[in-house]
Amino acid sequence: MDQTLYQNIQKKLENKIDYSNRNDDLKNLLLECNKIQNNILGYKIMTLVFSAIQKSGQRVLLMDQDQIQIIKSCKSLAILGYLHDQEQIKMINKDKEFRENIRVQIQDLQQQGNLEKAFLLDEVMKYKSRENIEEYTEISKTIKTMVNLLIDFGNDSFNFTQIFDVILNALLLTGNNSTIGRDYQLLSILDKLQKLLDDTRSPYLWTIVMESILNASTYMEKPTDLVQPNMITRIILFKIPYIEDIFKYFGKYLGRCYKFEYKMFESMLNFGITQQTLDLILQFSKQFVKDYQMEILVEMRKNLIPSLIKYMKIINCFEQIQNLFTYFLISSLQQVGDPQLDQQHFSEIITNYYNYFDLYNDKQLQRIANFLALLPHNQKKREFKNYDLLESKLKKKYISMPSSISNQLQQSEQIQGWFQEDNPQIEDKQPKLIGLRNLLNTCYLNSFIQALFWTLDFRNLILNEFKREEIVFLKPYSLKTNFLRCFLFLDSMSDEIDYTPLLLKRSLREPYKTDDRQQDAAEFGVHLFEDMEKNFDQEEYKKIKEIFYGMSKSTFQCKNCDKPTKGPDEEFMYITLNFENNRKEKDEIEKMILRHQMKEQITFNCEQCRKTSQSTRTLEFSKLPKNIIIQINRFEFQNGERSKINDQINLKPKIQIKENQKQLTYELYSIIIHFGQIPDAGHYTVYCKVKEEWYRYDDSIVTKIDGRF
Repeated sequence: MDQTLYQNIQKKLENKIDYSNRNDDLKNLLLECNKIQNNILGYKIMTLVFSAIQKSGQRVLLMDQDQIQIIKSCKSLAILGYLHDQEQIKMINKDKEFRENIRVQIQDLQQQGNLEKAFLLDEVMKYKSRENIEEYTEISKTIKTMVNLLIDFGNDSFNFTQIFDVILNALLLTGNNSTIGRDYQLLSILDKLQKLLDDTRSPYLWTIVMESILNASTYMEKPTDLVQPNMITRIILFKIPYIEDIFKYFGKYLGRCYKFEYKMFESMLNFGITQQTLDLILQFSKQFVKDYQMEILVEMRKNLIPSLIKYMKIINCFEQIQNLFTYFLISSLQQVGDPQLDQQHFSEIITNYYNYFDLYNDKQLQRIANFLALLPHNQKKREFKNYDLLESKLKKKYISMPSSISNQLQQSEQIQGWFQEDNPQIEDKQPKLIGLRNLLNTCYLNSFIQALFWTLDFRNLILNEFKREEIVFLKPYSLKTNFLRCFLFLDSMSDEIDYTPLLLKRSLREPYKTDDRQQDAAEFGVHLFEDMEKNFDQEEYKKIKEIFYGMSKSTFQCKNCDKPTKGPDEEFMYITLNFENNRKEKDEIEKMILRHQMKEQITFNCEQCRKTSQSTRTLEFSKLPKNIIIQINRFEFQNGERSKINDQINLKPKIQIKENQKQLTYELYSIIIHFGQIPDAGHYTVYCKVKEEWYRYDDSIVTKIDGRF
């Protein structure tokens, strides 16, 4: 249908049209264009239309009501963006209409699961080889038009946050850095994005920026690939809020989650270097040292130094390159030094110092003199080519030549041996308690996830024991990886900020994936564990079941023959408890469990006497899990309507439950509470015990409370 519309409009453009709009010719033409939903075709047809307007030389006049009608009827983000960007028509003071159209389109795309397709991620990947440069350029311009529209009119909306990762990935696919300096459309977008990120206080946006860029870096195979991870030179600045915590998060995440290859860092240098790129590499390196990630560091040391040696002539990056030389060749020497390879590196570095000597200022020459003094004793300095000549030049410039490795020199060059227990390279702040941001009625999800996070056995599995998956550029994260990302964030932050669990939500089944309505927390928990079974390795899921799943067995006493019949073992995740019909006093969990196990009158087909009769069923727990989830059924039917039981329950810090013939003790550590009179509405919060203190997690707000609550 879009192709037919496109061809019909093409034919109309071949005829004479009054573009001044005296007879609504242009208005009707644009309304017809707005029926096209395909973004590539939409961008192409708008290019033809406005090219024809420009050639006609006519002055265009669109009335205010015409502009509103055109904006509201638009079905394509590319066309909407083109209308916003074009020069011939000025759609003045229509911000409200642009924002409303964007909001509706993004919501529809999310519900249909077409978000990535609408942003042309699959289309642009077809042109990775660049055999058809004209087609790729057209797609690239279309992407940038849509992204520019969203940054201008969508960045203050909830939808913008929801699709920020898609926006970043779309930008990463709009060309490599050989063209970035001449691509004024992209430079304008990056300026806006840079300002937006400087102004934000949301660590979620920063983590998405860094994840998208690093994923793109691992994808790159050669400098002509379409992704441009060196876009970080424009948008990663050290004004990032919570920078230490974010690097702590990434240090844990990248070092163990990615199938790590040096390619990630090497690709950052493929198109040249920037100060920000080098500072970024140094920050990651310090975090890897802190976490004792030896394999990564050895690989980086081996491959990073030769890449840096190539760029020594770039004087404006001298400080950053010198910092990395000092960190990887001096600070690491005792732990991961390679005498033969180091000798080669030192020789090449000294030769370059000599060759580029006249480019350096006195401050830079002093750092070179310091570096020579720090060379290890086992290296015969005088045998390095150009060493004596370089030293002579330094003396002629009256540069101070340190005679020994003093404490002052080590402090000046920030020399700190790797893997030392008192290593202060990254201060380890006490982690704070982190809330989860509400994504429109997701309090049920936030409460359940927090309860799982404070289930310490489960948290340990996710963070430390389970195998981490390889991350692939443009491939959505799995439920397993999104659990890891969420838990790592909650475990890393030392500032009182919150986490946005958007990607975790997107990896769930429907209705939780896209539906904005409130859901029942207990039902969500059941579905979440079912999805874990599908997304985790079989052996991993067995370990999860050991924490949360138990076995029960029913015994049926036949009233006809008075003989007992043992039922099969039945797996359970929740113990669902009910209130008594005639309630006179506060109930207690242990009493409710005993009632749950007590004699119940049911109709039973006895296998022994072969008769159906009223029988008595009793329940016993044959195997209890490490952690028990107890659900209190607070809803009952009265007069055909569902109503909530608001009776209080006496909660004890510890309870005992019988497994076969032995008593097991369980300690209370988390309580999910529902506020409201119906299960599908209201609000959920969760109370969690952290060490010996209790805290209330109300979405993003975490409050310490009296333990006697």
